[in-house]
Amino acid sequence: MKEHPVTELTVIRCNHNYNAWKAVRSEVGWAFAGTFRSFERPTAADAVASGALSGVPCKTVDITDAACSIAPWDTLPRAMSDAVCAAATRGDKVLSLNGYCMLAPAVAGGLMRGLPAGTRLGVVWLDAHYDNVVLEATEAHETTLVGIPLSTLIGATASAWRTTSCKMPEPLPASCLLHADGRVWVPEERESALASGMRIVEESEFADLEQWKRHVTSLADAVDALYVMFDADIMAAEWVPGFYRAEPGGLPREEVLERLACVMETGKVVAASTWCFDFDREPEAVRVNAESQGAVVQEILTGWGFSS
Repeated sequence: MKEHPVTELTVIRCNHNYNAWKAVRSEVGWAFAGTFRSFERPTAADAVASGALSGVPCKTVDITDAACSIAPWDTLPRAMSDAVCAAATRGDKVLSLNGYCMLAPAVAGGLMRGLPAGTRLGVVWLDAHYDNVVLEATEAHETTLVGIPLSTLIGATASAWRTTSCKMPEPLPASCLLHADGRVWVPEERESALASGMRIVEESEFADLEQWKRHVTSLADAVDALYVMFDADIMAAEWVPGFYRAEPGGLPREEVLERLACVMETGKVVAASTWCFDFDREPEAVRVNAESQGAVVQEILTGWGFSS
């Protein structure tokens, strides 16, 4: 593996347990709704913090307090974006240890504001789903906020939430977003993703390591910095039994780690999120999830040159 210059590491924690925040259609447009919910059991992230991250010098930022309000779907992304911005301004690598996909525009917003002016940012999105609902086009009466982060990132929907809550000053060009593997999809989200111009890596291409390397290299050559959003469901269900629900298909953990390593080896990854590993599940499911999340975190740390 290539050796990359080591700077500092900021780890962002959040004790928010997934609570299905929603966008709801009303007579005057779309309104967001949701409440903050803490974890009631030990989490996979707790185990990773005392395992893979043990002994790794880092700054730890807890954004939980900022989220405990009447509008956490606004305050939590703001806090995330500001924490990422502060870390990026210092030149730190950023690891968002726990959270959910709807926070990705906030991470991107923080990077856009904190990285040097003119930095071309790219996003690698590893997820079984497309998360690409366009509120202005859907016929649904409501959708969860985890259904809109991709469409928000590229400016296709929720522009007010993107700019105000996520503090993302401008959309990401669709060509700067690489999505894999999207094996669990609904026609509406897949069709809008294909039409957007984002780089789509189909499930079969993701399974082919050489094809995946070519896709990663192509994106890395077009940008200056990369943010990796790693959703637990990119792995086969047996490796993440504590996920929200078991999703069909998916690669084994070690093969997914190989693909993550390809991204880290570009030397351009400045931020990563390891999300959707925690849903207050029973201890054995949390243990397996923690082992998988710990392996993912270790791959990221190795790519950055950190060791415990």
